[in-house]
Amino acid sequence: MIRTLIRRRRERRAAEQAAAHLDAQLRESADIAISAARRQLRRRMPELSLEDQVCDRERVDVQDILDVAHEHFGLTDVDREQAAAILRARYELRTGALDLITDAYDH
Repeated sequence: MIRTLIRRRRERRAAEQAAAHLDAQLRESADIAISAARRQLRRRMPELSLEDQVCDRERVDVQDILDVAHEHFGLTDVDREQAAAILRARYELRTGALDLITDAYDH
């Protein structure tokens, strides 16, 4: 009985650590995608008039997060809802609404 409890505790701890690691990888993927969108916007800025610079936005989507997660971390089976939730959190934390638009709120 004690061995069973210890095994269950280890399994639960391993599952919690795996979930935390996946969340960390998805947060990093969101940050990479947000930074890439901002770089793309900065490249376009010199070409835009001052009026257009005020309202021009770049787009970062859930699919961008999934693509970065696959490219950088080899993640192939990520839940879109989880990726959308993490993108929403990182988008808000990094004040994405100032210069970015996203589809994360549609999921």
